Amino acid sequence: FICSSYIFSREYVRKHKDPVKLAVFSQFVMAFGGIILLTVYLSFYDIEWNCKLFLLLGGQVITFLLGQTAFFAMLRHVESSRAAALLGLKILSLAVISTIIGKVLAPMQWAAVALCTVAAVGMSFSGVRMALSSCIWLLLSVLAYALCDMCVTELMLLMPGKSMLFNSFGVVGICYTAMGVVLIPAFLKYKLNRHEIVSVIPYSLLYFASMVFLYTSFGLIGVVFGSIVQSGRGIVSVLFGIVLVHYGWDRNERPLSPLKWTQRFVCAALMVAAMIIYSLS
Repeated sequence: FICSSYIFSREYVRKHKDPVKLAVFSQFVMAFGGIILLTVYLSFYDIEWNCKLFLLLGGQVITFLLGQTAFFAMLRHVESSRAAALLGLKILSLAVISTIIGKVLAPMQWAAVALCTVAAVGMSFSGVRMALSSCIWLLLSVLAYALCDMCVTELMLLMPGKSMLFNSFGVVGICYTAMGVVLIPAFLKYKLNRHEIVSVIPYSLLYFASMVFLYTSFGLIGVVFGSIVQSGRGIVSVLFGIVLVHYGWDRNERPLSPLKWTQRFVCAALMVAAMIIYSLS
């Protein structure tokens, strides 16, 4: 789901040249999905609306919107398959932040983090050189997403349900409803346009669906391991890139030599190895 969404987001940014508008309009669409999921969850469980929940929710909203905007800005100059793989660098950010707050990883877990980071960096060398501005946007997005994921994991643990999948309905519902409310003032600048709203729907639906499953994995296996598993999207993104190039959709992907594609597959395989190492640890 998430790799497919990146294709549509890059297409929107390529056409409209405004990553902030994509962030605003897509959140408007996803807010409706959030309201539906939250309504379903509240019909079965009562959520304790305490100070901790609101602090975590505020942190999630701020860091997510910051990460989304930075990622969309990077997509103006980086193809979607490469950008998806580079987000694997978020794992290193999560590991460092976890260590700082006292959740020290075991040596084998650090080995998995290092392997996944090498794979993500290897992806970045398998195409044309990234501009400095794209590197800055990448750094900002991975840091913001890392903090966002940590807030989400804590929110998952606050939910009263016994099923993590169903608890993700509650957390996704709360977060995306809140982001829709926070972004209401943005519509003073970005007037709702039917054509542009329709053009963000494919991205919004795919991304929203992916978050339900991602939040579930964070609740089940933790944020670091969940992110390592999530980095498996690098494999899917490579396959998507091949399909895009094969059918001549060069506006989304730059044609690469067989050697470069092989390099990407090797990096994707390293990500799988990182998942195996972390699970064994």
